[in-house]
Amino acid sequence: MANATQRAVPMGSAREGGLPPKGTPKNYLMAWLLVMLAEKSLHGYEITRELNEKFEVITDAGTVYRALRQLERDGCISSWWNPTEQGPPRRLYALTPNGTAALRRWSEALEQYRSNLETFFALYQRRNERTATGRKGA
Repeated sequence: MANATQRAVPMGSAREGGLPPKGTPKNYLMAWLLVMLAEKSLHGYEITRELNEKFEVITDAGTVYRALRQLERDGCISSWWNPTEQGPPRRLYALTPNGTAALRRWSEALEQYRSNLETFFALYQRRNERTATGRKGA
């Protein structure tokens, strides 16, 4: 799975907050955060744990919290303190309408990226098949 600690370096114009980078996406963390928060409100520890355990996205809490703060500054998510019966209050994060729009753009960008990868692998497979056929006849 992708290493979420890698930095996305957009090609072309400056990247808008919460939006996918131009060209080949290198950092899916923002997309993961948006899609997870589209399901339900979560606190940072839950997000980090689920990324690592459920989805095998390798990242650390510091990286997740920095990304959450950036998404909040960009208006893609909102947060509030939720008191708990046991332990200190936890900050919950939720998707905003801007975040829903950013998630849609991420989905479109990743769909295009997936299509490009499928084309690449189809070409690669054909090359391997031609090479294997050529060796059999030799």
